[in-house]
Amino acid sequence: MSSHIVTDFELSIKEGKLDDFKAVVNTMIEMTDVNEPDTLAYEWYINEDGSECHLLETFKDSDAFMVHLGNVSHMFDTLFGFATMTRAKIYGSPSAELQQALDPLGAQYFAHFNGVTR
Repeated sequence: MSSHIVTDFELSIKEGKLDDFKAVVNTMIEMTDVNEPDTLAYEWYINEDGSECHLLETFKDSDAFMVHLGNVSHMFDTLFGFATMTRAKIYGSPSAELQQALDPLGAQYFAHFNGVTR
């Protein structure tokens, strides 16, 4: 069984704030790329009209996710000035510490059942 933690966060981008949102996200991506070798995937997707975004992440384990939160959480106030979290889905078996950090987002948790990871 994998110790990976996978996320799907959905955000509603505030009207007229897409460029500001993208600027913050680009900074977060740079910080993640440079400082987090155990963040295995960190991918942002925006719909055609720029009103909705999905963030898909894969972390080696709960510890890697906690490192990520420590690295980028200081930017959340700015990010959430331009977007609202509408859904937080967490896949895998997060540690109690990670769950405590994610619970305020209204996170839904899904335990791994079966599958193939390469």
